[in-house]
Amino acid sequence: MALTPVSAGAHGLGIEGRLRGGTLHLEAYFDDNSPVAHAQVRLLNQENKTLVEAETNTEGVYTLPTPAPGTYRVEIRGEDGHFAKASLRIPEPPVPDGTLVSEGLTRAERTGARKWGMAVFGLLVIAAGAAMLNWIFKGRKQQPTTP
Repeated sequence: MALTPVSAGAHGLGIEGRLRGGTLHLEAYFDDNSPVAHAQVRLLNQENKTLVEAETNTEGVYTLPTPAPGTYRVEIRGEDGHFAKASLRIPEPPVPDGTLVSEGLTRAERTGARKWGMAVFGLLVIAAGAAMLNWIFKGRKQQPTTP
């Protein structure tokens, strides 16, 4: 039995948020590191109140003035139903330029070598599970039955 991808075009959507020069710099990207152009962006506060609704540019970027310190949620909705959300933690100033404020994997981690390592690991887990199931069922067929 061969394992093949369900859809060669399917890929995940990631979000990275950094503080740069007094702005919150949000980047939306696919796992293949291509930008999510013209994606819908929503920034929500802790009470789930929408503070900003906007759209990424052709590079998958949206910038806005840095919000007040606190915890926020950003949601990105791209074409073909792609969706991602991330928590943002805006620290008290002063904040060094380039500070990562989004939780989860960074863009480099999600699109770089780690991505491929996780894919290989996942395939190994699937192969080990298939081998174990084969061994279990093969063993059951070979056991003699007693009357």
